[in-house]
Amino acid sequence: MSTIGNQPSFGDHVMLDTIVTDGSTGYTLQVNSSSITQYKAEQLLVSVNGTMQRAGTSYTVSGSTITFASALASTDSIDFILALGSAHNAATVSDAAITPAKLASSLAVTATPVRINSNSIDSNITVGASQNAFVAGPISVNSEIVVNGSFTVV
Repeated sequence: MSTIGNQPSFGDHVMLDTIVTDGSTGYTLQVNSSSITQYKAEQLLVSVNGTMQRAGTSYTVSGSTITFASALASTDSIDFILALGSAHNAATVSDAAITPAKLASSLAVTATPVRINSNSIDSNITVGASQNAFVAGPISVNSEIVVNGSFTVV
């Protein structure tokens, strides 16, 4: 299937190891022969004998164990278990990767306009007629500042 725009870079979809049924209800979830515990039942697509199973009804997950509501006979086949993302996955941005162009023009830390300055202004700045700006010193100005609105130095 084609993707319009950037290729997705997060998802963490994982095909779990094949499980051979033996007449019991509980089986260990593994990836590359290592037990895994990070998945919830709702994150798993499970097919048994060609039929998709319903999370929470047909099976549950606790730790690294998937437990089916009914015992699976040794003739039953778990076709696949596909995990759709790890619980609590979050993309982490690398240090110093966010540029000023990516930030909103007004930043707030806990609903206050607190910022730590770099102690120097090294690129030209224009304060628009309807804008207010301020700097807190000590600060070195190494470029041009054009003020059409208001500019406060503290």
